[in-house]
This record gives sequence, structure tokens and C-alpha cells, in this order.
Amino acid sequence: MSGRVTTTPWGDSDELRARRLRPGPGVPREDVLANQRERMFGAMVASVAEHGYEATRVADVLEISGVSRNTFYRHFDNKLDCFLATMDAILLDKGTDVIAAYLNHRGEWNERLAHALDVLVADIVAQPAAARLYYVESYAAGPQAIARVEEMGDRLEQLAREALDSSPRHAGLPRELLRAILHGFRRVFQGRLRSGREAELPAIAPQLLEWALAYETPPEPLRQTRDLSRANFEDPPANPDDPRERILDAVIELMAERGYKAMTITDIAQCGAVSLTTFYDRFAGKDDAVVAALRRSVNHVVDVLAPAFRAAPDWPHGMGAAIDAFFAYLVIEQPFARFGGVDVHLGSRLVVDVREQLLTTAQAFFAEGFREHDEVPSIAGEAIAAAIDALLFDQIANWGSASLYETAPIATYLVLVPFVGVDEACAIATASH
Repeated sequence: MSGRVTTTPWGDSDELRARRLRPGPGVPREDVLANQRERMFGAMVASVAEHGYEATRVADVLEISGVSRNTFYRHFDNKLDCFLATMDAILLDKGTDVIAAYLNHRGEWNERLAHALDVLVADIVAQPAAARLYYVESYAAGPQAIARVEEMGDRLEQLAREALDSSPRHAGLPRELLRAILHGFRRVFQGRLRSGREAELPAIAPQLLEWALAYETPPEPLRQTRDLSRANFEDPPANPDDPRERILDAVIELMAERGYKAMTITDIAQCGAVSLTTFYDRFAGKDDAVVAALRRSVNHVVDVLAPAFRAAPDWPHGMGAAIDAFFAYLVIEQPFARFGGVDVHLGSRLVVDVREQLLTTAQAFFAEGFREHDEVPSIAGEAIAAAIDALLFDQIANWGSASLYETAPIATYLVLVPFVGVDEACAIATASH
């Protein structure tokens, strides 16, 4: 057993074996079964905290919990089944706290939201390993786990909608905008949990709420039919004789077609028309190739955004032009949209970590805005980037990338409101580029 001790909602990991409830006279069978399940839930949290979901084994859960293999399989079909049940137990234990905090608070709508957020953050800080399993490792566990996170997100969205509709300035906020803001919150939380910096959340949570409430209902609709006929991007010159470039092209094509998990190195080599030897001469493995493809793609996107940004008369219009160019590029380069907008979220820890670093690099476009508006909290840049990233994920995962250009005004509005206010942000977002 590992010497590392992890705090879980069912006790510290080094105490779970000792919490065994032995069957006997006066001990109801259902109590014994509940005790076994709780010890396995705690063991799953502890093992995933140490190894991550993919590397966690049933044997790890057995060792930490002290249950037998036969007992495990009487409760669960496999590791994933146990993981999903652990997610459900975490939600039952902590998720209801947040909803109750909102419903039972007697203050105004914004005070109720603030109180619910405080409870959520307190739960995360008190149980970071459980929160990391739920909010971070669920993406490695696959669609069923992600669906549970999204279902809870939908419940929180309903609460937020109820609160905002109590405010004349926020009533009727477009659903896509509200979802992007709430997903932006989640991504900020995920980033802190992934890097072990959840202790920062109590300090930044009030700033995040202030950022979110700046988005009042826009004075005119943001989603619009957009004309792509004038879009004209020059892709970097391809070199079909370069095996490395062919491999990177193959990674993007295959991830768009099959997804990260289903893609193999053999698939990449065949699609890129290279041998396995040639692949391994250039990359250490699948993750190494995916990271390289991601970095190259981001460089291509920056080459598209920079001219549009520089040609504008000022920073707000430059951001509007850059976002418009970015979304147009995603529609034209749909394999990249799928690769960058969805599939890298489902990759390994390395791939996701690199993607987060690249998003941080993209925030460099905000620098001039912060210089001109020093009253805007610095967390706004991270939250905005996260919200736009979430908007892309939501749109591409649910509706594909063909109509993605119509959401460019929403992204522009997300960027500009904290800096220039609702009216100017809406005017720039809905202007024709």
C-alpha cells in the first residue's frame, strides 16, 4: 500500500481497512454492504488521486479498502462501474449541499448565488481528491462519467437561470452565453484542481462571480447568420516530403474522425504513410505526437488571428476581428475544430495540461485590454478564455462545427463586456466583419 494518505469523504485512505464492519448478530446485512461500498468509494478516490483514472487498477481499490475481489465484483461490474458509483456518491454527499445553500438562503438573488458558490468552493477545498475525481478524472473515464458532470451542470444552470431572471438586467440571458459562463467557472476550478492549487479558490471565487454578473442581457440578439464568402486564409505551405508533417496531419485527421482513445500509433503511421520506425524516430509515442500537432495548430491559428487583430483601429475592435477570423477558420478547417475543440479534452493528462498551457498563451491578446482597463480583475482573462473554450466544446460536441461561425458574436461579447461594457461589446459583436 502507498504511504500517501488521502482525505476522502469516507475517511482517510489509511483508515479505510480499519473501518470494516464485520457481519454478525445485531449487524444488519444492509449496513455491512453499505460499509463495503463506502470503503471502496474512498479507496477509488485515493487511488485515482495517486495514479489517475487510467492507471488505477481494481487491485488498488482492494488493497486500500480491504475488501476481497469477490466482494468487489458482487457490488460492481468493473473499475468503471465503481468509478461511476463513486461519482454518484460524491454528488449525493456534496452536490445537494450547493443546491440547498441556494434554495434555503433568504437574501436577494445575487446573495443566494454568492452563498451557493461559497459552499461549493468550501466543499472543494475540504475534499480536493474527491473534487478532482469528479471534475477532472471524469474526462479520462469516458462519456458516461462526463455525462454525470454535465447533468450536475444542467442543474446548476437551472438555479442560475432562476436567479438571473429575478434581475431585470439579466433576465432572458441567452442560454449559450449562460452555459459558457458557467462552464468557464468549471474550467477555472478544473485548472486549479489539476495543478493542486484549489486553496486559491476562496480568494478568486468572489472575483469570478463579479465577472459573471457583468454579463447582462445583450440589447440585441447575438447569434446571427454569418457570411463566410469573404473569408480567405492562407494555410502554411505544406511539405508532403516531410514525414513529420505528414504524421502531424494524420494525428489531426484521425482525432477528428475517431477520437483520441481509439487512435493508435499504427493508425497514425498508416494514415501518414510512414513506417513505425519513422514514427518513433520523431516522436516518443502517441501523446508526444498529439502535443506536437496541437502546438503546430495553435501556431497556425495565431498566424490567422494576428493580421486581423493588428488591422483594427483599437483593442476592442481588434479582439472582435480576431475572434471573427478564429471562428471562420474553425468552420473552414473542420478537422482542426474537432481536434482542438473537443478531442484534446479527452486525452491523457499530458495532452490536457499542454492544452491548458496553450490557452494561457492565447491570453496574451488580452494584455492591452488590461492595460487600458486596470479595474478588471486578472482572473477575467483566464475565465473568458475558459468560457470561450467551453463554448467551442459545447457547440462542436453537440451540433458540429458547420454552424460554429454563428456563435462568433457570443464569443466576442464574452471577451469585451468586462472591459467596455454591455452596449459597446454588443455593437462590436454584431457588426459585420
